This record gives sequence, structure tokens and C-alpha cells, in this order.
Amino acid sequence: GGGGGNYEHCGIVVPGESTAPGAQHDPNNLCLLEATSGSGVTCRPLLTRLEMSRSRSVILLPLSCPGEDRDHIDNGDEVLLSDKTKFLKQQTYKGLVDFRDKWLKDSELQNYKYQHSYLSMMGSIMYLTNLYPTFPIPISPSAWLVVSALQECGAAEKLNERKSQETKVEDFTRDGRFYEKNSVRLRPGWKFLNPLVMRETSVS
Repeated sequence: GGGGGNYEHCGIVVPGESTAPGAQHDPNNLCLLEATSGSGVTCRPLLTRLEMSRSRSVILLPLSCPGEDRDHIDNGDEVLLSDKTKFLKQQTYKGLVDFRDKWLKDSELQNYKYQHSYLSMMGSIMYLTNLYPTFPIPISPSAWLVVSALQECGAAEKLNERKSQETKVEDFTRDGRFYEKNSVRLRPGWKFLNPLVMRETSVS
């Protein structure tokens, strides 16, 4: 979310914790995993989180895996998907669940809620002063969380930790196929689709 065309925060949509039959394909079971001040790494129902947001601009950036044609798959219907693509989606699902559980646990154990604001402030200062290459902290903790999740589930190219920490929120809006720098590099076949604008409020 953000305002004036600048996005300052991001999260990643992950499966919720419901294990009921069909939960994997239930939109109501989607949650937003994000790094926040005050609460640490949180996982809240997506629709609830969107309603809570005070950002002037909110977009959702869909992610498509190899072999997936979103133009011909409606309402989660996967009949047209090959067995290879179905397997890949299942592995991605499992990777996001494992990532969600790990980061929620680590956030609580390490009291991340007391560190987020400091890391965000220091990351901004290091970036504005061009000192970030010499300090091992993320420029944007929320962007670092998201790119780490994409790497762990197999969607994004594996980067060294330094490169991952240099990821900024706006990097997700640039196509890595055309921008060598300041973009999130996805693995072959993966792609971000056109953003879905959930809220766009002009500044008077």
C-alpha cells in the first residue's frame, strides 16, 4: 500500500490455517503475511486486512506459475492444468505454508515486533545516504519478507542474502525480464500479472 504512486509496504498472500476439506481452494482461507510494527510478523485474513488498511492506494499483484493460463481458468477450476503444473502449484502451496509457520514462530521467539520500526528507519536512512551496501540490514523489511517467501516457495530466483535485503517495495511492480536492476527476478515461466487495483484515492 501507499500513496501518490509510491508503495511503502507490502505483504504476501498465503494459505490460511484452516485444514477443512477444500480449504486450499477457498478464497476465504487466504491470509496476508506481513512484517509490521507493534505486532511483528502477522498473518491475518486477506479481506479483513484490506478493510483495515489506511493506505490511499492498495493493489494486489497476482502471480502465475509455469503452465498456468489465468485467462482460461475461472473460479479456481484446475481441470485444464497439466499434471506437472498441478504438482508445481501443490509444491508452491506447501512452501508458502512452511514459510508462514516458520516466520510466525521466529517472529514471536525473537520479539520482532520491537525491531520492525527500528529496522525500517535504519533501512530508509541507509538507502537515502547510499550506505546500504555496507550494512547487513534490509532496506525494506516488508519487501525482504515477501521476496524471501517467493524464493522459498520456488517462484523467485535464489539470491544471496545481501541482494534479497536490497529489495524495495516498488521493485515488485517492475518486470524482471526487462529491468536487470530494481526488480524482482522470477524463475523461468513465473510471471506477475497485471495488478488489481483494490483502492485508489487521489490526493486533494
